[in-house]
Amino acid sequence: MQSFFQKTCRVPAAMLMAAVAGLTLPLPLVAAEPAPYGTPGKPAFNERYPSGSIRSTDEADEILAEADKERLIIEDQYIAEQRDCYKKFFVAACLDGAKERNRVAGKQVRDVEVEANAYKRQAKADDRDKSLAEQRVKDEQDSARRAADQKERDAAAARKVQESAAKQQQVKEREQQSAGKEDARVKAHEAQLQQKQAADAAKAPQREANEKAYQEKVKAAEVHRKEVEANKAQKDRERAAKQQQAPASGAAVADPNQPK
Repeated sequence: MQSFFQKTCRVPAAMLMAAVAGLTLPLPLVAAEPAPYGTPGKPAFNERYPSGSIRSTDEADEILAEADKERLIIEDQYIAEQRDCYKKFFVAACLDGAKERNRVAGKQVRDVEVEANAYKRQAKADDRDKSLAEQRVKDEQDSARRAADQKERDAAAARKVQESAAKQQQVKEREQQSAGKEDARVKAHEAQLQQKQAADAAKAPQREANEKAYQEKVKAAEVHRKEVEANKAQKDRERAAKQQQAPASGAAVADPNQPK
């Protein structure tokens, strides 16, 4: 009996004495199996949320919140059973059984938590990959749009350069045409001048001859005028002289006795 008490040293002496005193009492042939830890009236946590049942991150968050609550319930049940074990005869066996039920229930919760967290990580990675893919598509579209815009700007710039070159060419051609016409007018005018100068040069001897003839005519006319004036003056003098002689002759005829 002493060795028995040594093996069960963790059991309080009063409890052992009470147990010895009650050995003569009838005991049930089979002890009832303790219920597993977890929310009373519900299946085990991993049966409520079996593997592959999570469909969204919101559902994963809800499961993780339920896991926290389930763990608190399990801890409370474990502590309560430990207290009860110290009231039983086979304390060690009772504590071992409580410890095992706590381990099993905790593992069931952890397995679901692991899957929920893995789902969230995968969902986050998928969202990141989706976001990156969408951003890549958007970047490609933006790049294509920018390339198209740049191509249009380059085409517009090329058209402006071509239009400017065409306008400059037109202006140059008009200037050349105008310059050609101006040159033609200048050349025509110079040709006319040259022709006139040549004609004048050709007519110069005739003009000189005409001028000489004209001067000679003028001189002849002047000589003739002077001659006419001289003749007239001469006639006037002769007429005056005759008029002076006429009275004297008349007087002589009137007085024949007048001595001479």
